Amino acid sequence: MDPVPDIPGFPPERCASYLQGTEGAPPRAQLLVAIGAVRSALVSSDGRRPRALDVGCGPGRELVALLDAGFDVDAFDPYPDMLVRAAELLATTPHGAALDEGRVRLRLGTLESEAPRLLTSSYDLIHAGFVLPFVRPIAFDSCWHALVASLREGGVFAGQFFGPNDEFVRAAGEGDMTSHRTEEIDELFTGWDVLEREEIERDGAIGRGKAKRWHVHHVVAVRRL
Repeated sequence: MDPVPDIPGFPPERCASYLQGTEGAPPRAQLLVAIGAVRSALVSSDGRRPRALDVGCGPGRELVALLDAGFDVDAFDPYPDMLVRAAELLATTPHGAALDEGRVRLRLGTLESEAPRLLTSSYDLIHAGFVLPFVRPIAFDSCWHALVASLREGGVFAGQFFGPNDEFVRAAGEGDMTSHRTEEIDELFTGWDVLEREEIERDGAIGRGKAKRWHVHHVVAVRRL
């Protein structure tokens, strides 16, 4: 039996709801903006292949989008089933040999477990799609600093943060999830070039599935030293 990840805010039943509600969904719009920004910046470079980090890669739809755009990708997820799904999805695409060729490296882990392993200035793009809220507050600062340090100068971050009124945050146990107010997002991205930023608070659903109250900050930004 696969181990149950130690993520209090994202237990197996919530993972199942996420999969059901997002099956067949396209890659996230913020990732596509980030891909375009990186590719534009590298037009006049030495022609090297850019590298991306997909934090919490899930069943792999963003992973495929990155490969389609010419990136090599490091990716991890805390659920073994997600990594299996991602590998199976890759096998159905023109990138079926990406794992064997080393263009994709999949690992089992959470951001909390993987952050100490991230190398400085390793990535041109980091995608953290609805992952950072599930880092515990006690570990958030160290994880965030590790992510930022692993992004090259001029590299692009794309991801989401939850606001304090998000339903998941309000229902979480003390110390289980991390939320950010508007001014705290301002602080995180001081000195960055922000390409897109949107704060949404509304009633909605998890994909096309279970109803949910959302309070989300969507951010795409370029790191400047």
